Amino acid sequence: MIIIVTIALLFSGCDNSIVKPGDAEQGVLQSTESQRGKAFAANSQSYEFTAPVLDISAAPDGSILLAETIFSSAEIPGEGETSETVIKRIHHRKGVSTLGTINTVKGASLNGLAALGKSNFFAAAGGPDQAVGAKIYRINPGGQTVIGDIEEYEQRVDVDANKGVMWKNTLCEAAGPFTAGPQSNPYHLTTDKSDILVADAAGNSLLSVKKNGHIDWVAVFTPPTENGGSSVNPEDWMELFSVPGLTCYVQPVPTAVAIGPDGDYYVGELTGVTPTDIGLEVGGKTTGLSRVWRIEAGARNVNCPSDDCKVVLDGLTSILDIEVGPDGWLYLIEYDKNGWFTATSGAGPAGGTLKRCNPDTGNCETIEGENSFLLFPGAITFDKWDNLWLLERNIADPATVRQVTLQ
Repeated sequence: MIIIVTIALLFSGCDNSIVKPGDAEQGVLQSTESQRGKAFAANSQSYEFTAPVLDISAAPDGSILLAETIFSSAEIPGEGETSETVIKRIHHRKGVSTLGTINTVKGASLNGLAALGKSNFFAAAGGPDQAVGAKIYRINPGGQTVIGDIEEYEQRVDVDANKGVMWKNTLCEAAGPFTAGPQSNPYHLTTDKSDILVADAAGNSLLSVKKNGHIDWVAVFTPPTENGGSSVNPEDWMELFSVPGLTCYVQPVPTAVAIGPDGDYYVGELTGVTPTDIGLEVGGKTTGLSRVWRIEAGARNVNCPSDDCKVVLDGLTSILDIEVGPDGWLYLIEYDKNGWFTATSGAGPAGGTLKRCNPDTGNCETIEGENSFLLFPGAITFDKWDNLWLLERNIADPATVRQVTLQ
C-alpha cells in the first residue's frame, strides 16, 4: 500500500453476421452501423475531461464510459465524508453526455469501470487507508448499489498478510503515510458470466466478487525478485527495508486484469517503491520489475507463482492496464519508462508506452507513431468495432480520451 496514494489520485469483436434471405434490410443496417462506428473512431478528436479519470470502458453499443472524480479544494483523499463522481459517455452519434453522479465514501475515487450496457456498469472504489471505502458498485439509471463490500472483507481476511504465502507484515504500512493493518485499493476490474474480477492494488491480490456479493480471493502475488522474475523463496524477494524484527518487501501492486480467449486470467502489476525510489540506496533497478501473470481459469486460493499462476511477461515497468485485443494479443500500457514513482515525484515523465504482447512467447512490441510518448496513460479499451481507445493524462488536467491508430 506504500505506493498507492499517488495512483489513487492519480470486447467485443467485429460484426461477422451472415445476411440470410429475407434479411437484406437488417444486414444493410448492421453494415451501416459498423461503417459509421469506424468512421467516427477514425475521425474523432481527443475528448477532454477533468482529472483524475482512472479508467474507461467500452459499452455494448460502442460508446465509451468514464468517471470524473471531484475532490473539493478543502478535501484530501482519505478525509471527508463523500466524494462526488460524474459519469460521462462518449457516443459516436451524440458526442459527450453526462449520465449522472454517484458518491463514494471518505475520499475514495472510482478506479475501475466494467460496462454492462450503455448506462449501467460495475465500478471499483479505492480504500485510501485501512480499506475504508473499498467497494464494488453496480450503477444504473436508478442509482447505485454496493454489491461487493471489499472494505469489510479485507479488514476481516487481510489477504496478503493471512492467505497464501502470507508475505506481508502489516506493520510495514506504518512506514508510509498509512496505518498499520489491512489495506485495499480495488483498481481495474473485468467481468465474466458469473464473476467480477478485481485487481486489488493495495491488497496485492486478485479478488472474485459474485453478483450476489460473495467475495473470495483468487490469487496472492509475491514481491518481485532482484532480476524482475518470481519466486516463492523469501530470500529471492526484493527488500524495501529491514530493521530488527521487521522486513518489508517491494510490493507487486496488481492494477489490471483481463480474461483471455481461453478463459484464463491475466493480471498486470504497477510494482511498489524500491529502495532506490525512497533514497535508501544508490543505484539499483527501479524499472523492468513489473510482470504479467496468467492464472488458470476458475482458479481460487492460489499462490503466485505456482502451477496455477505463472509469469508470462516480465521486464515491464509500471503497468496500469491490460486488454485482450481482437487479434488475441495482449495490449498493455506502461505508465512511464522511468517508473510511476519517478514520473510523479518531481523528476517528470519520460513517457509512457503502449505495447502489444504475445503471452505464449513472452515477446512484446511497442506501438509507435503518435503513441511514442504517452503522458500518464491510464487505461485502454476496445469498442465493438475493435477500435482501441486510450485514456491519457489520467491525473493531469485535461485528461484525454482518444482512439489509437494501430500500426
